[in-house]
Amino acid sequence: MGGFRQGSVEANGLRLRYAEAGDGVPLVHLLPAGDPRPTAAHDLLARRFRVALVESPGAGEAAAGSAAAALTTLGVETFNLIGSAATAEVALRLARRAPGRVLALVLETPPAGRHDDDDRVSWLTSLATPTLVVVGTRAGAPTWRRSFVERIPGCHLVFVYDAGSPIDAERPEAFAEVVTDFFDRHEAFVVSRAGTVIHP
Repeated sequence: MGGFRQGSVEANGLRLRYAEAGDGVPLVHLLPAGDPRPTAAHDLLARRFRVALVESPGAGEAAAGSAAAALTTLGVETFNLIGSAATAEVALRLARRAPGRVLALVLETPPAGRHDDDDRVSWLTSLATPTLVVVGTRAGAPTWRRSFVERIPGCHLVFVYDAGSPIDAERPEAFAEVVTDFFDRHEAFVVSRAGTVIHP
């Protein structure tokens, strides 16, 4: 998309690619390894935020540490954070290890699965970062996703009508609207029940 500057940054011995555009409060979107390609939703978000699309270097605590180091090198100290699908776990771990840096967290279609014996269960209840889970109505919401939302204090769950995954590519206006509203208002976030791009 137009306006995004491409680059790479070294963090903990890894070379991570990124794309950046816009001004304002930083918004970091962790993306799977590969070329971080912006979508129309990122163009819309860059009108309000300094948007940085950053490769997620794998999974687990090491990946969260490398992502944190990369953002420090880029001069991003406090930021809003988005984790999509496979990068949702890294985003959660980054929010846990750097609660003073992550202003608010959006998890776009976090993966379903069995997590009863996962170490996530024990610490999700202590996560203090304002969190929103966004799921497309065509992606469904397995029981685990609802249980996951219930474990995080004050976590919100929003369904975007007629979207699968990724929502930011399929319904960019709806994704940008709900994300912007949440990052603006955090705990005061309330989704309108009137007709909107989220609930047409």
